Formats: sequence, C-alpha cells, structure tokens
Amino acid sequence: MAEIYEKLKMMREEAGLRQGQIADYLGVTQTFISKVESGERNLTVDQLESIVNLYGYSLAAFADMEKETHPIRFAFRAQDVSQDDLHVIAEIGKIAINSRFMAKFLEESDIG
Repeated sequence: MAEIYEKLKMMREEAGLRQGQIADYLGVTQTFISKVESGERNLTVDQLESIVNLYGYSLAAFADMEKETHPIRFAFRAQDVSQDDLHVIAEIGKIAINSRFMAKFLEESDIG
C-alpha cells in the first residue's frame, strides 16, 4: 500500500499541484490529502478516479496493470488554477484516456 501513497504524491508533484488544490478539488481538507499521501487515510474509489483523471492516468496504469504509462502533461499559464479549471482538466483527461484505450484496442484488433 505504501507504493500507492507514494505514487499519488509523485503524480501530484509531476502535475505541479499543491495538496490544498487537490483537497479543494475533491472537497476535502488539505490535512486529509496529507494523510492519504502518508498512508494514514484512504481515498474512496470515486476520489481515486477523480484524481487519476486529473493527473491523466488510467486506473489500470495506476494499479500497474499497464506497465507503460503516459500521463497527460499540462502547463499552467496563470498563477493560480481554479477548481473549475481542475474539473475541466479532469474531463479532458478522461477523453484522452478513452482515446488512448480505443486506439490501442483498434490497433490490437486490426480494425483500425
């Protein structure tokens, strides 16, 4: 389980986000996110899915079912990113993840 908590922290840091931003995004406290990253608390499945979508990972990649991971990279031009921005980024993440899945599926099934 420690690997999962470390992975969450690594994903957040790679995305350039602060614990407080993730807390606001999920509707929890910054302390809760800190405890999740240290292994003292657990996320619900819905919370985990929201976070991995925001970070641009699939749940399969997060669970190491996919060895090759390609998170979605994004750059912020504003000083502060709003919660609305994070929700839009997560929705875009879902679209990109689904697009990758479909492309891989089509490639493997020789349909595409």
